[in-house]
Amino acid sequence: MIDGILFGFVALTGAAILFNMVRKRMQRRIEALEEDLARYAEVVDKIAEVQSKTLEKFSRRFEEQDERLLDLSVPSRHTEMPLEKRHQVLALAKQGVPLDEIVERVKAPVGEAELILNLRKYQSGVLKNAPAQRGATRVS
Repeated sequence: MIDGILFGFVALTGAAILFNMVRKRMQRRIEALEEDLARYAEVVDKIAEVQSKTLEKFSRRFEEQDERLLDLSVPSRHTEMPLEKRHQVLALAKQGVPLDEIVERVKAPVGEAELILNLRKYQSGVLKNAPAQRGATRVS
C-alpha cells in the first residue's frame, strides 16, 4: 500500500514538475511573441506615419497646383483667352469678383457661372446637406 501511495506521489510530483516546465516554456514563448508583436506594431506605426506625411505632402502639392492653375486661368479685361470657362469662373470667384463681373469677363451665361460655382461648393462639402436654393448666388 505504501508503494502505491509512494508511486502516486512520485507520479503526481513528476506530472507537476513536467507541467511547470511546459508552463514556463509556454510563458517564455508567449513573452517572445508579445515582444515580436510590439516590434511589429512599432514598424506599422512608423509606416502609417510616413504614409500620412506623404499623403499630406501630396495633398498640399495638389492644392497648390490647383491654386496655380486657377491663378493662371484668370482672363484679363481686354484679352480674350481661349481658356476653359470653368477655371476662369472659379479663379475670378476666388479673387472675390462679383458674379455679374465674372459673367461679363468670361462671356458666359449667368446660369452657367452659377452652376460652376455651386458645383465647386458642393464638391467642397459646403452644399452637401443643404437644400437646393433658387435665386441669387453669392460668390465667395
